[in-house]
Order: sequence, then structure tokens, then C-alpha cells
Amino acid sequence: MELKLNTIGKIKTIEIAGKFDIESTEEFESIFNKLIESSPNLVSIEMSRLDYIDSSGIGSLIKSLNSLKNKKGKLLLVGMKPMIQNVFKLAKLDMFFEIMNSSDFQSKYIDADSDSDIDDLLKRN
Repeated sequence: MELKLNTIGKIKTIEIAGKFDIESTEEFESIFNKLIESSPNLVSIEMSRLDYIDSSGIGSLIKSLNSLKNKKGKLLLVGMKPMIQNVFKLAKLDMFFEIMNSSDFQSKYIDADSDSDIDDLLKRN
């Protein structure tokens, strides 16, 4: 598994690539817990390059969701491949996680955030 951290505006993002299984949950949870120390409002998990997830990877995401909810934050799962999204739907996990495709995420959170920055600048001038 490969993990990459990014910050886009006010959104903290963890990009996961490869396999998310029992061998990688400890690393993911460690990084996630450090990331949420600052109590971000929104964390996205970019999953477009994730090829495989097992029950321990899903368990790790559930733990992360609960940790962030306890800090009044929101977790988004972004860009899942159809095969992985089907696993979440079959297990009814789509009722607990907010799952978005990349373009919806971009337009709702990234483009909207850019517009608000422009609006803030215009209001100041």
C-alpha cells in the first residue's frame, strides 16, 4: 500500500494506492490519527488508485470514521473503483460513509472552496 497526504484548501486528504489489507492497517491508522490531531472539519480518503481492500482495511476505515465523528469532523471516501464500491454496498456500509466520485467531490468541495476564497477577497476590497 502507498499512502500520500495532501491538503487542498481546508480539506485534509489521504490518498491510498494498491492493497489496503491487514498488513497496512497499522500504518494507515497511525497516519490518520496524526492527521486528525488538529481536528479538521473534513478529511477525504482518495481511493481511485486502490485495487483491493479486505475486512481489516474496511475496519480501519470504520475506526477512522468514528474517530473523526467524535471530533465533530466529516469523512469522505472519494473515487472508489466500482468493484470496491460494490463491497461497500453489499455490506451496507454506504449507509454510514459518504461516498463520492472524484468529479462530484471536486465540484462540491474544491471548486466551491476556491469560489469562497475569491468571494472573501472581493468582500475585503
